[in-house]
Amino acid sequence: MTNFIGCTCDVCNEKFTAESDVVVCPECGTPYHRHCYNEVGHCVHEEKHSENFEWKAPVQEFHYNDNRCPRCQTQNPKDAQFCENCGTALAPQAKQPHTDGSVPPNIDDFRQMHQKTSVVPPVLPKALEGEFDGVSYKDMAIYIGENAPYYIYHFKNLAAKIKHFHPFCWSAFFFDGFYYLYRKMWLEALSILVISSILAAPSLLVMLSDAGLIGAEILASVGNIDRLVMVGSILTFIYKVFLGYWAIPRYQKKICKDIKRIKAFSASNNEYYQTLVSKSGPSKLMLYVGIGFCLLYLFI
Repeated sequence: MTNFIGCTCDVCNEKFTAESDVVVCPECGTPYHRHCYNEVGHCVHEEKHSENFEWKAPVQEFHYNDNRCPRCQTQNPKDAQFCENCGTALAPQAKQPHTDGSVPPNIDDFRQMHQKTSVVPPVLPKALEGEFDGVSYKDMAIYIGENAPYYIYHFKNLAAKIKHFHPFCWSAFFFDGFYYLYRKMWLEALSILVISSILAAPSLLVMLSDAGLIGAEILASVGNIDRLVMVGSILTFIYKVFLGYWAIPRYQKKICKDIKRIKAFSASNNEYYQTLVSKSGPSKLMLYVGIGFCLLYLFI
């Protein structure tokens, strides 16, 4: 009788299992092993039957210190926030567990907190297997944050050295330096913005002249401005194509470098994953700055 699994027989003091042959006192409901009851011949609480004694199951305590990983089932320290084996975010521990056998308090809040601490992106587990340059794809996916499936797919194909496979990033093509800023590639973005500004200088001079912000004599002093504008436009297009092809391989190297640095300066596995999560994802500020520049360009 599964209702009594884990309870104790009052004769032999051994716990009932799913295989136990259990009999129950018809007066008070106390459970016994059949052979124990037959050996005694009566209920051990027989003297209390006249007092309307009723057997009750003992209190079952919730064990919140069991900080087991939901993905790999590794047992972690009770204060760990991330699994020490696979890095999966662990559900937060309840602060005041009770022992009256009822449902734990604030169970809805408990589940919401678990959902908020999840750091594993929506990538199939099989796609996270393996590593590149000593960094696992799982950790890369955590660090990337948004669009992790897209980048992990291209990273793995690049590592496999598939013939004629050259991933092209359209975001880097259209937004060049702003894309690199968005992905926190600061030095690359700075150099790209400088080069792009130089290539666009002839077109900028023509725009300023048309707007009356500079005199015609300045434009005339440059000499053959139309040819410079054409050459600048062609070189800008070629440069944007290069940036589109360069973006994903460069981003992969940047990710590996950052993750290795974080791991080197982390005292423990939990500190490593906490830092990885805190530094994960693109720069939303740069996204808003880029949108602002685009709107400014359209309205000028």
